[in-house]
Amino acid sequence: MPQATGGLFGRDRELGQAHEAVVAAGTGSPQVLLVGGDAGIGKTSLVTRVGERAREAGFTVLVGHCLDIDNGVPIQSVREALRGAVADRSAEHLPPVTRRMATFLLGGAPGGSGSASSALEDLGLVVAELSAESPLMLVLEDMHWADRSTQDFAVTLSRTARGPVCLVLTFRTDELTRRHPFRRALVELGRSAGARRLDLQPLDRDGISGIVEQCTGRRDQAFVGATLARSEGNPLYAEELLQAGPAALAGPLGDLLLARVEALSPPTRELLRLASVGGSRLDPPVLADLSALDDLALETCLREAIDANVLRASGEHLDFRHGLLREAIYDDLLPGERTRAHARMAACLQARLGDDAEMAELGVLAFHWYAAHDQTEAFRASVRAGRAARTYGGPEAVTHLERALELYDQVPHEGGIGDVPKADLVRLLAEACKEHHDFDRASVLMREALDLLDDDTEPLLASRVYSSYAVLCGELEGHLHHREAVERAIAYAEGEPSEELATALYMMSRLHWRQEQIAEAFRYAERAIEVATAVPVPAVEAVARQSRGWSHWNLGRIDEALADFEAAAKAAARGGSVAETLWSEVHRALVLIDLPDSDAWTGLVVEGRDRARAQGLPDVAQECAIILARGYLQQGRLDDADLLLSELTEEGLGPDHHLWREARSLLLLHRGDAAAALPLERDTMALWRSVAVIPDWEFVTHHVRVLEGNGLIDEAVSVGREYVEMLQDADGIYTLAGAAVLGYVTLAAAQRAGLPLDEDLLARADAKLEQAAALITGRALATWGGTHLALARALRADLVGEPSTDLWQTAYDACSRIGAGHALQAWLGLAHAVAASGERDRARSMLPELWAHAREMGALGVADDVARLARRHRIPLPDGQVPNRLDVLTAREREVLDVLATGATNLQIAERLFISKKTVSVHVTNLLAKLGVTNRGAAAALARELTRVD
Repeated sequence: MPQATGGLFGRDRELGQAHEAVVAAGTGSPQVLLVGGDAGIGKTSLVTRVGERAREAGFTVLVGHCLDIDNGVPIQSVREALRGAVADRSAEHLPPVTRRMATFLLGGAPGGSGSASSALEDLGLVVAELSAESPLMLVLEDMHWADRSTQDFAVTLSRTARGPVCLVLTFRTDELTRRHPFRRALVELGRSAGARRLDLQPLDRDGISGIVEQCTGRRDQAFVGATLARSEGNPLYAEELLQAGPAALAGPLGDLLLARVEALSPPTRELLRLASVGGSRLDPPVLADLSALDDLALETCLREAIDANVLRASGEHLDFRHGLLREAIYDDLLPGERTRAHARMAACLQARLGDDAEMAELGVLAFHWYAAHDQTEAFRASVRAGRAARTYGGPEAVTHLERALELYDQVPHEGGIGDVPKADLVRLLAEACKEHHDFDRASVLMREALDLLDDDTEPLLASRVYSSYAVLCGELEGHLHHREAVERAIAYAEGEPSEELATALYMMSRLHWRQEQIAEAFRYAERAIEVATAVPVPAVEAVARQSRGWSHWNLGRIDEALADFEAAAKAAARGGSVAETLWSEVHRALVLIDLPDSDAWTGLVVEGRDRARAQGLPDVAQECAIILARGYLQQGRLDDADLLLSELTEEGLGPDHHLWREARSLLLLHRGDAAAALPLERDTMALWRSVAVIPDWEFVTHHVRVLEGNGLIDEAVSVGREYVEMLQDADGIYTLAGAAVLGYVTLAAAQRAGLPLDEDLLARADAKLEQAAALITGRALATWGGTHLALARALRADLVGEPSTDLWQTAYDACSRIGAGHALQAWLGLAHAVAASGERDRARSMLPELWAHAREMGALGVADDVARLARRHRIPLPDGQVPNRLDVLTAREREVLDVLATGATNLQIAERLFISKKTVSVHVTNLLAKLGVTNRGAAAALARELTRVD
């Protein structure tokens, strides 16, 4: 009989590319190797050979497999791979995080918080620790079967890995339909620095000839040609054809694979047919119970299957030799056989697991009951698995809860383990959808949950649904306003302390915050903390402390705010919520960024972003990035903000996200491009008007300035007046100062357009200024919010024609302690006041300095304003005011262009400037757009024309 090949033929080019990646990783440059191809094309064989060479080069090679059974269990393949690093080592010889995670990797529950996000972060740290010991190759096979958490882990690791790490991922390209969940992750993985994609094509004649020779010992060219034609270059198919002999050349692959099984003894065939319902990986103890074979008989069957190359030993596991082989056996079962096999598997698992099963086991159980068409048991197992997944924080909760909801009306409900009221189930699913960014689905489900409530609904259930409604979606037509819903939630839960009451009180605090009613927000947050502490419910305590912290902040109590956010982080950690722990740190950073002469916020935000990305928490990571960009703007680091926003666009956070739009619009107005900012403002304002929230006064003030910059004076005045009126009942001290600034900015825009003074709007702004002046005292005066009191006073003086130079000087001095970017408008106001006051000598000194400072910062809008002011007062500015076309580029973009003009590729530019290839791509895209050219050649020609390129 011909021997199955163990060789690798026809893959020299791919092996060479993989070797380059291994060498690069070994030098400390992280690599991502994406190996794709059809089933049976040789992905595993290639990766196995690459792993062998990596071991020879000193790498530790760890391999994990994504399984072809839809059990909703997250990151199994990652745990399997990393298990290989701890299985044979004593705890004292493991690095600290790896030691802490060893129990989890070996099959136990995760340590620490136990959430998916914390586990993802810790697994990333394990990779970092292991790669610090020796170069590391981490292989995850069959990513087309990967769960969402595994995909998130791979994407995050590809972005954040440092040092000698080579991540190798295999996937079937023939499985990746347009809507396949792995396609999105694959795109993101392909964008990462060091990513290389190897798409394995069918073997050519030489490759098939090598397989034929190894199997048969000869190279009969006619036989090679026939094998090539029948196998279409697929190595697995070719091997099966050769194993079956020449007579099989007319048979389909499935028949060839089954022929190998049919040659086995009846007990082994029956065992394999039972095993095929459980996926490609076998669990011998379960098979023993399932088949009723004694240990000796089971071992005999398994050994026979291994010897026949149907099964293979993979570390501590037994797997089908190939997924196609398992699929062929499973597909050969008749429908009734398949159903009965799943039912036997489910009953066996349920008997083994009992009532205290872990999430992984519940996911498998739910899968088998569903495949067995036992709707009652499938429903119960799905609910239990969904609840467990929600506690863990993984996206797999949506899969389980959707299945439970699908089955709800088809099963009896008599309470007991796994049962749940339908309104609660729908609410839980809505929350899971929102947590994983399916906001439209969350709104639809929330409407369904509300419709399920009636007079007979259990009070605490009604409280839960009404509280969820207020946080999950906007106000739904035909349903209560959020305020009324939360009032009902509180009323239904009043009495003994409960999680429902604590949650409803917190939600009321949050609603008052949305309406800028800070004193009431504080009062409800206080009650929520008391109840949550009494129950106790650490997760609710954490968010309630966050709400009270922001109330403290907007009442001028800075130290109390910081203390609340620190306490919130500790409560969140006790409750196992890594996301809320990080949010609490983000809130601390936002307070610190408001303080004078403070740069402590930067480290918190950068670290928070890295941790959030490592944990698969995109909302937190994106918020951190936007805070960082806005911090750069506040500091006057416009080029850094520009680059960061461009990089975020490359990562998928762009104009569709309101936080990105707001930051980009601020940058554009600094640059003097109000026209480009306008469409971003339109989209963001439309979003604000669609939700029951008063927009942030800072956003509205900026919006008014953008409208004025586009000549839309009537609209600017209308919007400004509208929102000052909306802030009539606001009582936060910084909101009061901000409302005054908004009013005066609106009135100044009208005044510059020649419109009559709006006395009512002036009176409203004056009232807010008076309230703010009485409340913003002491330390609060020096904060970012406090500087707006000084700005409001200076703006008002200009508006009514009073002397303003000293007021603008005070405002400028205060703003300068916050950041150079924040101080720029105050400096411009001071320059106007000085010029208008007739202090010509002071103006002759100030205007050129401000003009040069604004140009150096990249704030061309301010520079243009200063230039117009200088012309009006006949004050000369430095020579060279005629702009060079290259002046629109940032300093880094100029460096990239200089190297690009020499004919360098992106990779060569990256190596020359010591930046990543991805960052070079962002810079090139930006500079092409800014220069108004369509390709690199035109940009290089323009650079040579306008500069001297060595």
